[in-house]
Amino acid sequence: MLSTFAAAATFVGHAPAAEAATAPATPSAVFKERHTKVLELVKKRADPETLAKEVDQLLDYKALAEASLGGPARYANKCAARCAEFEALLTKLIRENYLKRIRTDKKYELTIVGEDAKVGGDIRVITNVALTRDGKPEVVEVVYVMHAVGDTWKVEDIVTDGVSLAKNYKFEFNKIIRDKGIDELILRLENKLVELAKKD
Repeated sequence: MLSTFAAAATFVGHAPAAEAATAPATPSAVFKERHTKVLELVKKRADPETLAKEVDQLLDYKALAEASLGGPARYANKCAARCAEFEALLTKLIRENYLKRIRTDKKYELTIVGEDAKVGGDIRVITNVALTRDGKPEVVEVVYVMHAVGDTWKVEDIVTDGVSLAKNYKFEFNKIIRDKGIDELILRLENKLVELAKKD
């Protein structure tokens, strides 16, 4: 779904050991630091530009855009002359959904459970989110798949209770492109952003 996205709103976890301060930050530490900064900015009602800049430090939109169209090898062929426009729209959609989840889910409690290495060097930061839904307590597993980008780590996929954001986008986007082309996909992304703006 275009609107599918999961993020958490508070942290319960262990602080990194002091002696590790000079060592390269682990994916969990990077995730916790970046996400916590976003939470603080949301609570302070920071301006949109400041918020966007901080969220952009955590999420790898380029990787998500490429994965949503079948991977880097197929990306350029799928979006052709409109790749930059597609990526810009998807970036806005992912960012807005991320911030919307933080703003609206008030009773989240996120615990970092641990890390799990994937083939190829990616790291899965495994979290549990405790929340109340329809008056009932619930625990949701949210896994942030992170990969190295330069000298830091960024999120390239989010898996909520086993459901991958990138794979959801891939299934939906490729069906739209196959049936109606990239122009239709871009139009739908634009419309979705208009809908989100109206709800703010």
